[in-house]
Amino acid sequence: MDGARGIQLRGYRRVFRIERRLYKFDRWRIPYPHGVPLRGIGYFLALEFGVVVLSRLPALGALIGVPGPLISFLGLPLAGAFVLMQGRVDGRPPHQALASLVGWRLGPRDLAGLEPCPPRGAAIVPVVEITVAFDARESFPVPGRVRGPAQLTFRYPGEVRAEGAPPWVRDPDRRRARARRYRVRRRRGAAAMLRGKVISVPPGGEVVIE
Repeated sequence: MDGARGIQLRGYRRVFRIERRLYKFDRWRIPYPHGVPLRGIGYFLALEFGVVVLSRLPALGALIGVPGPLISFLGLPLAGAFVLMQGRVDGRPPHQALASLVGWRLGPRDLAGLEPCPPRGAAIVPVVEITVAFDARESFPVPGRVRGPAQLTFRYPGEVRAEGAPPWVRDPDRRRARARRYRVRRRRGAAAMLRGKVISVPPGGEVVIE
């Protein structure tokens, strides 16, 4: 039992994945008992294409032609395909490991929730002004400014003063309608209203809550 050797399986896919092999062309059987893996044929064609491309270059072409065409265009691709078939990188074939390496080099290095994000310390948008919005948890809005378009609901009585209306408009109702700014101040000690008062702030209008 000490001399028994096992097979290292890195996943269940390895058990049920059957490697495709080529045993014959039409009626001619390949003189290799276990057949030729299709992956090896792919390696051979890729290396053959690489040798052909490199042979067209001025300096490398002369270097590749030194051993002779048989060794350069047949022996080197066959030897390279054999070496690639024997090698494994972290349990994966060389082409998969190479594709993962290229994807890692070209992909984003900074992720947030598995999504690409700017690197740490990058200035996306300079923070010039911070707006604190009312979240409706209080019965009366907290002090601040609300610019339209917006809607405000007041559930406690308040004092409203209109500003920015044209000076020639004398009617109070028309002045409030044409005002560009409203100042609202809560009446201390006043009971809550049965129904809240909804104020619509038009675009360009402003409500200042004091």
